Amino acid sequence: MKILIKIGVLAHRDIQNTLQTWQKTADYLTSELPEYHFIIVPLNFNDIGAAMKENAVEFVITSPGIYVEFEALYGVNRLATLKHLRMGRAYTMFGGVIFCNANCENIQSLTDLRGKRFVAVAENSLGGWRSAWREIVEAGINPDRDFQSLHFTNSHDAVIYAIEQGKADAGTISTNVLEQMALEGKVDLKNFKIINQQTQYGEKFPFALSTRLYPEWTFAVTQKTSSELGEQVAIALLKLPKDHPAAKAAESEGWTIPLNYQSIHECFQVLQVHPYKDFGKTTSSFELAVKGSNDGLWDWNLETNEVFFSNRWKEMLGYTESEIPNHFQEWKQRLHPDDSDRVLTTFRQYFEGQLSTYEQEYRLQHRNGNYLWVLCRGILLRDVWNKPYRMAGSHTDITRRKQAEEELRQSELQLKTQTQHLQQALKELQQTQMQLIHSEKMSSLGQLVAGIAHEINNPVNFIYGNLNYLEEYVQGLLNIVQTFQQCYPQPINTVQVAIEKFELGFVSNDLPQLLNSLRVGSERIRNIVRSLRNFSRLDEAEIKPVDIHEGIENTLLILQHRLKSNSHKATIVINKEYGNLPALECSPGQLNQVFMNILSNAIDALEETITHQPNNFIPTITIRTNVIDNRWVLIYIADNGLGMGEDTKLRVFDPFFTTKPVGQGTGLGLSISYQIVVERHSGKLDLFSEPGKGTEFQIKLPLSRYLTI
Repeated sequence: MKILIKIGVLAHRDIQNTLQTWQKTADYLTSELPEYHFIIVPLNFNDIGAAMKENAVEFVITSPGIYVEFEALYGVNRLATLKHLRMGRAYTMFGGVIFCNANCENIQSLTDLRGKRFVAVAENSLGGWRSAWREIVEAGINPDRDFQSLHFTNSHDAVIYAIEQGKADAGTISTNVLEQMALEGKVDLKNFKIINQQTQYGEKFPFALSTRLYPEWTFAVTQKTSSELGEQVAIALLKLPKDHPAAKAAESEGWTIPLNYQSIHECFQVLQVHPYKDFGKTTSSFELAVKGSNDGLWDWNLETNEVFFSNRWKEMLGYTESEIPNHFQEWKQRLHPDDSDRVLTTFRQYFEGQLSTYEQEYRLQHRNGNYLWVLCRGILLRDVWNKPYRMAGSHTDITRRKQAEEELRQSELQLKTQTQHLQQALKELQQTQMQLIHSEKMSSLGQLVAGIAHEINNPVNFIYGNLNYLEEYVQGLLNIVQTFQQCYPQPINTVQVAIEKFELGFVSNDLPQLLNSLRVGSERIRNIVRSLRNFSRLDEAEIKPVDIHEGIENTLLILQHRLKSNSHKATIVINKEYGNLPALECSPGQLNQVFMNILSNAIDALEETITHQPNNFIPTITIRTNVIDNRWVLIYIADNGLGMGEDTKLRVFDPFFTTKPVGQGTGLGLSISYQIVVERHSGKLDLFSEPGKGTEFQIKLPLSRYLTI
């Protein structure tokens, strides 16, 4: 069974007309929300208040003036504003019409209403009384004192008929009622005269009008109704097509989002009617609440540029009530210079509608010269043409909060700085640890190389040293055999068999060559051992004059196996362009490590390049040396490999940075080389490379210096 939902509707004309106007809206809501059954309950000006008080309906469709009352009295909340259709166009604003019989010669303006019989729709009707009442009051007329009589008919139609029939001298109704009744053939507009006709709106509002414009009727939800149902109804209303039968029956194009009803509040404030009848008491309570909140209030009249500053607002800045004039400039000149542009820009954006709310924090100068941090909130009021005319808001002192935030920010900054220092120290510790490990490995490797060289050197020297004697003995034996053959050309059969079996002739010719091969091999081993000992340099002083070329040659000899061709790569060509270098004071073991790192990287780069280049590519490493200004030795080591990009060049000397696959590089070789050249030898290590054009390292070392390790 469907849930019954009642919609109370203000019957500003009669019940039959009300049902004809709104029943289709109820039917539309029932179709959109099938679990509910909506019905229309017509209520006149007297009954509608009682229905709200007794919670007799779930929703209400009423005039904006009554809505403002119900909002204050019963907590109703607007869901949508009517787009009233008049003469083929939709309007969301309306007003009141003050009129009299066309034959009435003694009423030409509002002031002529003194002493006249006046008739209106209802005491709480905005279009049918209060909008006109405001204009009458501001014209200097007090209806209770100056009218001969004031009568309320509870119907717009009755007001018109009273004027037409001469039962009253003048009256007021809502805009468009006269035109509508004329279209229905009930009255003739020529029989009436409009008083205080407003023509400034032109074609934007082409109806008889004697008052300001106010927002149209509203569809509101009562407190007894669930928020879920209220949301569903609001969505359905905003979805209502303008050509839907419900919209047409209501003489509208449907509904729009609820307008701002502030202009009605201002009207009621002028008239001192509910909910502003006891406005003084309400203000006292409000000021007590504001005082308890410790906020300062301001109210800015944009037309006069005057600003009302509350006592608390002035106290916050160290002033008494009479010491700050109520003018916009008083606030502006106290803005902190660093905040002024930002605050005024935000003002402009809010005024232009770029911001939906106004709230910002800035500094105002205190009387003692210091600056006070305030949180400013405000709301802007606009007229019917969307022009701002008033802005009001509050200031909250947030200086202590800002100080706490600054202290927290400084604490966070200090903590961040300390964290960065710790991270840097940890990074340096890790680098030092890895470098120590690397150095220890290199030291161990040097000791191992030196030990192997020493162990090989002794037996090789023994062999090499005895080769001369062996050659002498062998030659003597061969001479004896030759003499024997000359003396006994026909040896006995047993000796002849032994000679042929031994192949004495071949051995006699091959044995000298064999001895010569032994001599060459021994010399080769001795040279390798000498290179290993020179590379390790464990048997020499840490700092001494050395031959740089010898160190380079020793390194190349150790890397010889990687330079030769095999089934996977061609031979790497070494171009040597050595200059005439004097002895260089340095740590030879460390420089040999630099040569090893750079040459190994060059070989790695060329091996990778070979896999990407055509078969006619010749991998080449060029080594050049020379002296500059008799003070510096320059060593160039270049390859014609793939080269490096900018990102790689920027990080190539960083510890642990490597472009090699995992397990094939530690990322420490060039970093340690940089430290050896720059930090330990006061030299320079530069890199020049472009993608596709190879890589060149330039080592620049001083010829003579005092080195501290």
